[in-house]
Amino acid sequence: MTEFLTASVYFGPALTIGVFLLSVFINKKWPNPFTTPLFLATMFVVIILTLARIPYSAYNHGAQYITYFLVPLTVCFAVPMYKHLPLLRRHAIPILIAMVIGCICSVISVCLICIFTGLGEIVAKSLAAISVTTAIAIGITEKLGGVVALTVSSVIVTGILGASASDVVCRRLGLRNPIARGLAIGNASHAAGTTKAMEMGPVEGAMSSLAIVISGLLTAVIAPIAIYVFF
Repeated sequence: MTEFLTASVYFGPALTIGVFLLSVFINKKWPNPFTTPLFLATMFVVIILTLARIPYSAYNHGAQYITYFLVPLTVCFAVPMYKHLPLLRRHAIPILIAMVIGCICSVISVCLICIFTGLGEIVAKSLAAISVTTAIAIGITEKLGGVVALTVSSVIVTGILGASASDVVCRRLGLRNPIARGLAIGNASHAAGTTKAMEMGPVEGAMSSLAIVISGLLTAVIAPIAIYVFF
């Protein structure tokens, strides 16, 4: 039975969509950081593949086609930005300052951690774009000469953690301004976090979408400089 299912190109997409819908239902019933759909769906897939002893290659045989929508979906984040264009114009300078500081802190913290823990230059190059959405992070890592597989896995983990914990962190820190909340989430946890920001409100979603674009552009400039300085 397992061989029959995994041989089908529809197995991966069906499993992915199925567990995600189940995760959305669970999150609506019991909302908390650990039932965030993205986090919960990932855990379900891992558990199912492990218990059924299904190799990742068999699952990804069909699931890989879902990733083809990654770039178009990232571009779609421009829609909420356009809807709140007047708001973006009014706060352009503070937004740019916040994004520059956020990107610098992200890249430098990765470099310092890699130095102090002895992980080395290759790991630093692979993790420099850890807070950038996957489509952009892959390009940055390739230019730096890092390991793309490590980048992708790290970006996914960052996104899941950000989407799961962003609401709680904002509340604990007393961060109530929707612009600040959206920028912080988008800058720290890219597209995955933006889905959570959109649940918080339209302004948070728009600002998080903007943060994805700006952080990608800034990191592409800051990361090579930081790698050169620290290594």
